[in-house]
Amino acid sequence: MKKIISTLFLFVCLPFFLPAQTAEKLFISMPESMLLTLTEINRLELVEAYKVGLTAAVENQMGDSCFLVRMTDDYMQILEGKSSLELIALQMINDSKIICLIRTVCAPFCDSNVAFYTVNWKKLNNDVFITPAGKAQFIKNSVNPDEQKVRNALIPSDILLMQFRYNPDSRELLQYYNTPQYLNGEDREKVLPYLKDTPVVFKWNQSRFE
Repeated sequence: MKKIISTLFLFVCLPFFLPAQTAEKLFISMPESMLLTLTEINRLELVEAYKVGLTAAVENQMGDSCFLVRMTDDYMQILEGKSSLELIALQMINDSKIICLIRTVCAPFCDSNVAFYTVNWKKLNNDVFITPAGKAQFIKNSVNPDEQKVRNALIPSDILLMQFRYNPDSRELLQYYNTPQYLNGEDREKVLPYLKDTPVVFKWNQSRFE
């Protein structure tokens, strides 16, 4: 709790004259150690092509095609083969911002990693900004998880494959429970009747996703 309060206090006290940080600028300034497949020149090429209405594509360091599929002032999405990168510039309670970075790999079932950074790319404590949903939050409200047949059906789904997607239009962060896709047909048929078919939705309240 002290760590969370200290982190929030840091952002409240940041000076109001910080320069505007767009998703474009943050993407270009991203340390190459965090994005080994794309050089700064690659990133500049993607951004410039997108801004003039061309297909924003480059060949990355691994020889794969990389696409910038959407860019706004506070959001961008990059596709590279079976993986994607979403960068969101989140407004804090004053004029400061932090970065939310979502890395998703689909091989073939999609699983995401969510991380938060300062605009200078210093890693922040995830717990301050989001408490991801667990498996229990994807069980239908009408289902009793302590019922034996439900417990038996849920056993194979203990491997957690969670996918996150940000919707820049609604400004919502969506969390999907993808483990059922990983299960064999029989186990999947047993567990699906007990699970919600909608994602968990988070809204940014200028301090964390709730």
